[in-house]
Amino acid sequence: MMSKEDLTAYIHAKQSEARILSHNHLEGIDNYRLNFYKLKEHIDNFLKTNGEYYNRCIMMPGLRGLGKTTILYQLYDYLISEKRILEEDILFLDLHDLKSISDIGLSEIFNIYLEEMHHSIPPSLDKKIFLFVDEAQLDKNWANFAKLIFDKTFNVFMVFTGSSALDLELNTDATRRITKENIFPCSFEEYLLLKHNISLSNNNFKDLILKGDMETVDKAIECEDLIKKEFISLNNLPNIELKKYVYCQAFPFALNLNETIIYNLTNDIIEKIVYDDLADFYEFKNSTNSTILRIIAYLAIKKPGSTSNSAIAQSLNINIRTVNNILSALEKSQLLFSINAYGSAGKMLKKPKQHFFLSPTLKSAQNFRVGRYSLGHDKCYASLVENLVATSLNRLSNETMQALGLFYDSNKKGVDFIVKHLERTIPIEVGIGSKTKSQVIKAINKYDAEYGILISNRTNSIKFENDVIYIPISSFALM
Repeated sequence: MMSKEDLTAYIHAKQSEARILSHNHLEGIDNYRLNFYKLKEHIDNFLKTNGEYYNRCIMMPGLRGLGKTTILYQLYDYLISEKRILEEDILFLDLHDLKSISDIGLSEIFNIYLEEMHHSIPPSLDKKIFLFVDEAQLDKNWANFAKLIFDKTFNVFMVFTGSSALDLELNTDATRRITKENIFPCSFEEYLLLKHNISLSNNNFKDLILKGDMETVDKAIECEDLIKKEFISLNNLPNIELKKYVYCQAFPFALNLNETIIYNLTNDIIEKIVYDDLADFYEFKNSTNSTILRIIAYLAIKKPGSTSNSAIAQSLNINIRTVNNILSALEKSQLLFSINAYGSAGKMLKKPKQHFFLSPTLKSAQNFRVGRYSLGHDKCYASLVENLVATSLNRLSNETMQALGLFYDSNKKGVDFIVKHLERTIPIEVGIGSKTKSQVIKAINKYDAEYGILISNRTNSIKFENDVIYIPISSFALM
């Protein structure tokens, strides 16, 4: 157990290191993920508000490799360089580092920081300070600590990053006080910004999916025309850049590396999730890790479509209960997500789920490992694009305030996806190569839909014909 003097010395050391670590970490990084700007806005509002600014406690859960630590360092640099916040007013803690030398909790070390650096306790704190905690899931009481500080003072702005295990520690009281900012793999828009420094105009492509009226379509066409002009500075065809993004560059660390290194690092991330992170969700035996990796590879290389858990168990000769537990843990870790069949509650329970990777890059990396995928292979690309569309729609479902459900069509030769938004049913088909509108038209008639959507590489521009909205893949990817 470290003494109070040792902990005070540790705090001083971390504050001295923070500026150096920030400079080293951010060297060569010139652009920002879109999440940075959301947090920056909260910080600006916090600094200029006299009294309570409610969104002063932020949690950022997400997979490894998505740039959460980078965002923290960018926020630190912004505070020091632009807002002229004193180093002593920012406490930056890496819990991997802290837990390697002490089992002290966040509450104790933060109270020592306030006492030694500001001669205060939370209720009497009379200046605005900042607490950044990386890998917060390593302190199982982080959410209760955040709630207590939130309730005791208006003058602490807190950001907690970590794996999706952060969600496990939330209770009703903490949830009401903590603003959640999920960190996902880069969107195509972010890829263009981070890799090519191209900042595209805002678009209404999300509204195009959910509304589908002529006014929205016309506005989407205008947005697309403007974006095409902005693509001129890309010095490459948008579809070629899209392929690079889909195959291997959805993670920020991958933007300036070659394909082989990217795939190896991505597969390393998958293994670290299996070996280190899944234990937060289920107590697997160490011998089960190889089984988990086999299931991940199986889901990556199988043909698109639903597969029952029993089929996975039979194909890999694994106990069905083990398969159920593994898939549940993989979804909680956010490596995978699943969607149900469209229909009644009974149908959803009877039909198997479809599983997708959080990013097509994860699926691609697993296929690279077994020598399966090639950039020039249409079937391979089609599978990854379907995962891209599923990922984008799943993200839209999580971000939309109004009720939105994402399903697959279990009927023979049904469409790839069905979005249920309010009272509207929206069939969506994804086409690479020879796919036509016939499946969409059939689904429109079957589900009495107002319109359907065909996302395809066979159309160069957004258009609306005979109740079908045609969207190029490169435009949809900017949603």
